[in-house]
Amino acid sequence: MSRCIFLCCFVALGYTQLAQAQQAKVYRVGILVVGTADLPTLQGFREGLTELGYVEGKNLLLDAPIKKTYEEIRPIARSYIENKFDVIATLSGTAALMAKEMTGDIPIVFIGSSDPVGAGLVKSIANPERNITGVASGTDVELRGKRLQVFAEAVPNMKRAMVLYNGRGENPVHARSLAVLQTVALPLKLKLSPEPIKSERDMDKVLSSISKTNTDGLVVLCSSLFRPLFKKIVTVAIQKKLPVLGCDPDHENERGALLYYDSNRRRIGHRAAWYVDRILKGTKPQDLPVESPTYFELIINLKTAKQIGLAIPPNVLARADKVIR
Repeated sequence: MSRCIFLCCFVALGYTQLAQAQQAKVYRVGILVVGTADLPTLQGFREGLTELGYVEGKNLLLDAPIKKTYEEIRPIARSYIENKFDVIATLSGTAALMAKEMTGDIPIVFIGSSDPVGAGLVKSIANPERNITGVASGTDVELRGKRLQVFAEAVPNMKRAMVLYNGRGENPVHARSLAVLQTVALPLKLKLSPEPIKSERDMDKVLSSISKTNTDGLVVLCSSLFRPLFKKIVTVAIQKKLPVLGCDPDHENERGALLYYDSNRRRIGHRAAWYVDRILKGTKPQDLPVESPTYFELIINLKTAKQIGLAIPPNVLARADKVIR
């Protein structure tokens, strides 16, 4: 009898220790991000993890150093790999490509990358293969063309537009996006002037040269390279009375771009948290198909329109999800 009681106590103690060990598990998720801490995508990601029961400092170590260049995040990616983090999350296609080159073992979840198949991140949307999957901001680059169309409608007298794009060549999507814009511009009778940007120095040179004599508007082809530079872009554009097509919702809300039309970045980040949760619970990345965005939003900044002396057509305003006055 006493032996039976001993065995029962031993088993109960074992279960208790196992439960404590499970409770003590702290998952380590590293994020590769170029930009600012207030990115809607990053905010949505944090909110999603919280709703799924992850608490930083308790069962989650979320490492998210904010950097301004890709050169700065390469050693961070290497440290995640050397320290065997559970998941690496990336907030740009270029960062995802970087992580993919560096590890074939640690799961990678990209958040908001555009055209992941064309970029070479995954083999297909349905079958990502290898160790990478995520939520795309677009499964192709056609949305870039739609953004230009909406911008042209909002600025009906625009005949020339300068296109600022990432010219570093690390991600083939940037060149593909530029090609789409050039195709879409033809029926719009819009002349595009592409300007490859590789550094802040390049940006300063371009901004010093723009004026209403050589362009009617600025189109920023979405890239994390421009996140820390966007305030500068908008400030100069407003001074020179030029409209800017932004890439993130906060470009309109806080920084003064005229218009934003794209996938809802906060929702993309929120959904990506689910991917991380599934992987932490044992699902392999290759078994999680890439998801496309399901929510899009059009934001128009009337305050900026007034500053640059532009009247937005009523039919465009009527389609806006949000108008900043």
